[in-house]
Amino acid sequence: MNQVVVEGELRQQWRECIVDVLRFYIDLCNKHGLRYFIAYGSAIGAIRHMGIIPWDDDIDVVMPRPDFERLKEICATEDLGKYELIGPSNYPNYYLPFAKMCNKETTLLESEEYHCVLGMYIDIFVYDGMTDNMDIARQYLKNYCKYWHRFTKASSYYPWQKIKAMLKRGEVKDLIHYWLLCLNREYFRKRFLRKLHSIVHAYDYDTCQTIVKYPPGYGESEVIPKAMIEESIEVPFETLQVAIQKDYDALLRRYFGDYMQFPPEQEQHSNHLIAYVNLNERESYQEVMNKIKTSRKKNR
Repeated sequence: MNQVVVEGELRQQWRECIVDVLRFYIDLCNKHGLRYFIAYGSAIGAIRHMGIIPWDDDIDVVMPRPDFERLKEICATEDLGKYELIGPSNYPNYYLPFAKMCNKETTLLESEEYHCVLGMYIDIFVYDGMTDNMDIARQYLKNYCKYWHRFTKASSYYPWQKIKAMLKRGEVKDLIHYWLLCLNREYFRKRFLRKLHSIVHAYDYDTCQTIVKYPPGYGESEVIPKAMIEESIEVPFETLQVAIQKDYDALLRRYFGDYMQFPPEQEQHSNHLIAYVNLNERESYQEVMNKIKTSRKKNR
């Protein structure tokens, strides 16, 4: 399977492109009075590096649910120029349960397993209301993960090499599950999305004192008091000023421990896989795959 290495001049152009998407997103939020926060590794980058972590290649933000719902309404009615808000309910073959703000004049195929061409993007996560009862909260996290993985599997197209490897490892049950989902992808995608929707809307954000960020990348640490995000400050990030929770230190330590300590050198790399990128124009999935196949033949 092809993989693009983001380094050298491409890395610089890549970073400039996603920072531009962030700039547009921030301007849109400021224009409409929407709350957002720079988040996770991007928040570490803001505090430790005043920008993207040198070996990272993406940008994360997070919004309270009411602000995100308003963002969706705005993006559905306003002319966003070369940008677009995409998610599982409005973008064909999209395979993730959260949204992205994209540059629609660029092309990105993250994996050949997903027949979905995106533009260069920032990830937009959401804070949802949650019960104060941690036992119940854990069950919601568990259920969300279950339906998230099922949605992603129903959106995927396993290459023959992966199927052979799974058979060799004896993962027959997983393959049968995958093939059953393939019988009616759209039915199962919609079914799992409804399940995810019911989970994230189970508790009203405005009346809750506890909130959660789905998908739960950091487990139970994602369940936090809403008071931790009720105030924000601005900090430098590349050429921009970005909003971050005023209590960012407590929040980042909750997720990462001593986040000011650099990881070992062997861990200073991106974990994202990229099959194809074109920062100059949008290409269709078929055009992208034709180029990948042609490149593969040349390199044999």
